[in-house]
Amino acid sequence: MLLFKYPTLEDRIWLQPILSQSGWMGSEAAFGTLFLWNHTYHSRICQYENFVFLCSGKHGCAYNFPIGENPYEGMELLIEDAKEKKIPFKMWGITQPGIEELQRDFPGRFEYDFDRNGSDYIYSTDDLITLSGRKYHSKRNHIAKFERSYAWRYEEITGENMNDCREIAIKWKQDNDGPEAEMEALEKAFQNFEALHLQGGLIYVNEKPAAFTIGEEINSKVFLLHFEKALPYDGLYAVINHEFAKRHLEQYDYVNREEDMGLEGLRKAKLSYQPALLLQKYAVSLKEPTK
Repeated sequence: MLLFKYPTLEDRIWLQPILSQSGWMGSEAAFGTLFLWNHTYHSRICQYENFVFLCSGKHGCAYNFPIGENPYEGMELLIEDAKEKKIPFKMWGITQPGIEELQRDFPGRFEYDFDRNGSDYIYSTDDLITLSGRKYHSKRNHIAKFERSYAWRYEEITGENMNDCREIAIKWKQDNDGPEAEMEALEKAFQNFEALHLQGGLIYVNEKPAAFTIGEEINSKVFLLHFEKALPYDGLYAVINHEFAKRHLEQYDYVNREEDMGLEGLRKAKLSYQPALLLQKYAVSLKEPTK
């Protein structure tokens, strides 16, 4: 039986390099995702022999694809683990390369269900920095209007201005009836900002804190944005997005802005930035044996 545990800050030292080397582009490949949201999704980790296993779920486990040199052996270990724990075998967050491996190594053994709401939006960093072409005409207009309308400045997030970010988060939650779970994850990010190697940007409007964004590197090619909050100034979301990208993300090929959770407004906003791809994720389950 595999022993899963909740990740601690100390686990980042050994786990983040393994996640980075996996080549995954999804949000679950960032240690911060596992640590910041483990109170909500009950994300857990297991290091066993030459494998790293991830799972989530308050009751039972929804496994991620095994990380190791022999995925076939890893899958057999996960299937056996579910059997020993007497729980249904389930996987989540499986992308197309993983599905192709499963179909090759376990033909006809699994069922696959596309999770549109949980699929990640991946953007070209160059697109977010330059905002060039007709498809970004409205974004450029929003930014130009904001810059004409307000006196504003940008700062990198540090320990000295962290409380200004908290002030924005509190106001945003009050205005939008924001979920408590997200506020808990944000507070964990604030408290462990340096230890998690997070990066962020902060905008002041008329010398008052008004917007921030926070994220972390998944690997040398992909940066993940965890949080982005802005008070109701027209164009401010476009500005914080653009300023952070051009100041901090030039070295990356892609930016992962996570999923839309099926929220119509959020989906519209994420699509408006013209993603380079939607990282399609699937839920996987064992087929019922035929009688």
